[in-house]
Amino acid sequence: MAVKANVTGGATINGGKLDPVVADTGPQGLSAYQVWLAAGNVGTEAQYMASLVSKTAGPNGWTPVIAGELDGTRTLIKIVDWVGGQGSKPDVGMYIGTTGYVTVKADAFNFNATKRVFAVSGITNSQGIATIDLTSYKLVAAPVGIALPATTIALSGPTRSTIVAGSITKTSAQVKVEQQAILTGVISLLAGATANLLLIET
Repeated sequence: MAVKANVTGGATINGGKLDPVVADTGPQGLSAYQVWLAAGNVGTEAQYMASLVSKTAGPNGWTPVIAGELDGTRTLIKIVDWVGGQGSKPDVGMYIGTTGYVTVKADAFNFNATKRVFAVSGITNSQGIATIDLTSYKLVAAPVGIALPATTIALSGPTRSTIVAGSITKTSAQVKVEQQAILTGVISLLAGATANLLLIET
């Protein structure tokens, strides 16, 4: 006598032996390409894949406008405006700190007025890295660098700029730019962006 047992997948007990019950295989569903064709579209699978890529460029990214501000014996740099972007303009009134933007003045980096402070930029390569030539500044030592937000032709997600570890010397510096896709959240290296870097002479 066969007895049904309540186990995952189902089983039968025959003569004291537990045998699994194999479920029937259902019909195979349509692929995404076949669904696309069934919806009335015409084209090859390659054309279908190409149709998934957006043809609309995203809005231009914003570039910060900075200004110096005296705070007693300290010299601070403040974000006073943003230009060149589309959509909602980012907040202003922030200061530049050692790791990025800060809202508290006490956390702002002290830019010594007796030393040069300059902004430089470079275009990222296919690996998302911009190599910036510093030879024209005739530095005697490697400067301190602070990565600023990158400028992009079309913004399809938030960007992140970081200084390549150990890359800042008195003759050059490297900045890596990454972008996070809005829909998938995938972070990838961004080629063709303008990497911006603030340097302080040491």
